[in-house]
Amino acid sequence: MEKDYTHVSVLADEVVNLLITGKSGVYVDGTLGMGGHTARLLDALSPEGSVLGIDWDPEMAALAARNLAPFGARARIAQGNFANIDEIASREGIRSISGVLFDLGISSLHFDKASRGFSIKNDGPLDMRINPDNPLTAYTIINQWPYEQIEHLIRVCGERHSGRIARAVLDARRKKPLETTAELGALIERVAPNHGEKIHPATKTFLALRVAVNYEFDNLTRGIQKVMPLLKPGARLAIITFHSLEDRIVKETFSIMAKMGGWELVTRKPVKPTEEETLANKRARSAKLRVIEKL
Repeated sequence: MEKDYTHVSVLADEVVNLLITGKSGVYVDGTLGMGGHTARLLDALSPEGSVLGIDWDPEMAALAARNLAPFGARARIAQGNFANIDEIASREGIRSISGVLFDLGISSLHFDKASRGFSIKNDGPLDMRINPDNPLTAYTIINQWPYEQIEHLIRVCGERHSGRIARAVLDARRKKPLETTAELGALIERVAPNHGEKIHPATKTFLALRVAVNYEFDNLTRGIQKVMPLLKPGARLAIITFHSLEDRIVKETFSIMAKMGGWELVTRKPVKPTEEETLANKRARSAKLRVIEKL
């Protein structure tokens, strides 16, 4: 039987409190996942309020459709990438939006389902694609990219042993391709042990591969640019990040928007989960929420 996967949406109360400015408006959840944030928004909106949920992963979109069925027509679901939010909104007949959420975290399903290849702990193929139609996989990067590209990729994502890891990958793949997350994790553990650190020594390499496979930084900047004209005056854009590189992009972009005029920072500093939330959901501990409002 198929395992029943669950996902706990982070900073849900804070998203509802900071994003909703009009209870009868049209909102967009650009990273729908299993629909947790969308359900919370719909609960807080009036019967006239609605949410369009977008997800790049067709499996997620199908799960969300099932979870959000009780809301009827107030919950609309589109399969696509939030980087193309302008085209998706146009297809859905939406010209003006009251608020948008981008939750940049990867769903628990992706980590827990071994076949998706995201997790160090759950052995699976070196895949890491959010959308299975995406031609680029972690396998391609690890087994076909040259040393310089692999080293640069993992160094940019904060791995201080990037050279050592990239050399080890090339040495290993000359003998046979690296095919699974367990193989890659064990290789990195051998050549770059963490000497007592809490995180697995392959964590930053896996993050780098996931970011590259799914074009995460490009999609983030494109998504912000595409959504800006769609937001009506008084509408807000809320973004949840889970690592420092993403947060820096959001912080700097929001700062530029505020300086150029027509936008005002709602959160001067990022909103973080409460201690209670992090104790209940350890995956929330690195989450940061930033919000900006269109004037």
